[in-house]
Amino acid sequence: MRLRNTIIVLILFAIVGGYAFIVGRYSSPEAQRKLLDVKQDDIAKIELRYSDRDIVLERGKDKLWRLVKPIGTEADQGQANNLARAIADCTVVRTVDEKPADLAPFGLKPPTTTVTVTTFDNKTLPAIEVGKSTPIGFNAYVRLADSPAVMLAEAVFSAGMNKTVNDLRLRDLMAFKLDDVRKLIIARDNGQTIEIDRDGDHWKIVKPAPYAADDMAVRTALSTLVNAKASDFIADAPGNVTQYGLEKPHLTATVVLKNGEQQSMLFGFKQSEQGKSGIYVRRGERAPVYAVAGYVMSSLDKSALDFRNRTIVKVDPEAVATVKVKNSDGDFTLQRAAADWNVIAGGKTTEADVPVVERLLNQLRDLKAQSIVADPMPSAQPFGLDNPAAEITLVGKDGKELGAVKLAKISVKPTTPPIPGEPAGPRTEYYASSSASKAVFSLSDFSFAQLNKPAPLYMAKPPPAPAK
Repeated sequence: MRLRNTIIVLILFAIVGGYAFIVGRYSSPEAQRKLLDVKQDDIAKIELRYSDRDIVLERGKDKLWRLVKPIGTEADQGQANNLARAIADCTVVRTVDEKPADLAPFGLKPPTTTVTVTTFDNKTLPAIEVGKSTPIGFNAYVRLADSPAVMLAEAVFSAGMNKTVNDLRLRDLMAFKLDDVRKLIIARDNGQTIEIDRDGDHWKIVKPAPYAADDMAVRTALSTLVNAKASDFIADAPGNVTQYGLEKPHLTATVVLKNGEQQSMLFGFKQSEQGKSGIYVRRGERAPVYAVAGYVMSSLDKSALDFRNRTIVKVDPEAVATVKVKNSDGDFTLQRAAADWNVIAGGKTTEADVPVVERLLNQLRDLKAQSIVADPMPSAQPFGLDNPAAEITLVGKDGKELGAVKLAKISVKPTTPPIPGEPAGPRTEYYASSSASKAVFSLSDFSFAQLNKPAPLYMAKPPPAPAK
């Protein structure tokens, strides 16, 4: 039985191998060739004709594409170049019928798309007629207007030729370089205005009051603004923009460049169409109305506190000679001793763990708040800063105070029903104040824990636990 099965398998292998040899020896696929003899860089004009619309793209010697029909506007250079590349690179998979009696079975009577290309030397190439996709495989029927033959091209070519005006329009709304911006102005419909000026490599708030700005917050706002894309094209020549909330915009963001040029974006209502969540916008210098994603406005719709530098205290660790700490575990002092540090607690002096002390000083030097809650602080009591959990005072080598920080931890009862899936009950909030400012800051739980440590954690050899 086993011998017979083995013989059968060998015979089947011989049959399959022989067939493969004959097919490989005596048959060869049709050599692939380009549908049009044209290079991408030689294409100056592309006409796309559909049953319900015509689209025409052109470019001049600067090689920049423009939409000229049905509207005249800037084109998305990436989309237009991809279109030209797809036309130039389109290859014929094979010829289906040299002289078909009827074009309807191929979706070519009439074609779904007709593509006409003109080169820079004013030569118009035979139009490409695109039909339907094949029922099996990833191909589509095509033919050239000057030949009766029906051919197969890859289906991706057919899909790539199916464009709308909005697919090809430039979606960039503002054009500037971050390094060229000298001023950012954010004006609201309530009359509040924030003005932020470049100060060398940094930024400073000049309105409503002078403050150091958070460089990262400013650059994030500018990056969001310059990278904003139109999610929808609403109206190219609106007669009235009141319906979009743009006659009196909720917010206007303006950048002033180093050459004096100004670019503005006006933000109006949320889109009214069902299923849309964008915000109506308009360029201050242009008529069309667009829509952008909601995060674009939210990144700019901020208060002056949101753009302020959130440094709680600024100190040079090398200038600190003494750190006085007062917390719930008691009072203690960290005292610099040449290249070392000592911990003075309970009337006793103990050698300190130098890396731990230096880590504390570095944390204080770089201590940033999560946000500035209020400036000036209306009252210390709501934030727990009237009875702080910890106080840290930094003293210089000359005996003068360099800065002081107060830390607070409070429990807040929720005033609204809990959100499903989120923990119920009171939440813990952390706050800080500094001798360098009248503001109250919100703090992360991590920063609070790192700064609120008892004396033994700073000692090189913590004292043994007392006997029971």
